[in-house]
Amino acid sequence: MPFDFGKTKGSAARKGSFLSQAAAAPDPLASVEYTGNVAEDSARELTALKDQGFDQRRRNEAKRFKQATDSEFWFAVCFESREQKEAFLAALPNARRLGDKYIDGKALATSMGISLD
Repeated sequence: MPFDFGKTKGSAARKGSFLSQAAAAPDPLASVEYTGNVAEDSARELTALKDQGFDQRRRNEAKRFKQATDSEFWFAVCFESREQKEAFLAALPNARRLGDKYIDGKALATSMGISLD
């Protein structure tokens, strides 16, 4: 049975197939102006690949690493008693469906009409 690149499962299906992702990626050589000199053109291609390919990948990886290791994305709210916590959650719109201990901040903001984007 041949592999069907268009019908992937799991996270790959949500992102599209490898081939569709590759086709959608910008061409790092699109801005190269060719001179007809093989040595010069090769140098220009390598520069374009470095500038638009590798450097962009490095920036993306640095951003991903910062997001993955940043611990400043949460905060805690404490009350004097469980009853106070329960009263607080009861007063928030739709908070009960989000949980009673660990609540997704974006979901809570959405339920309160707060835009985070």
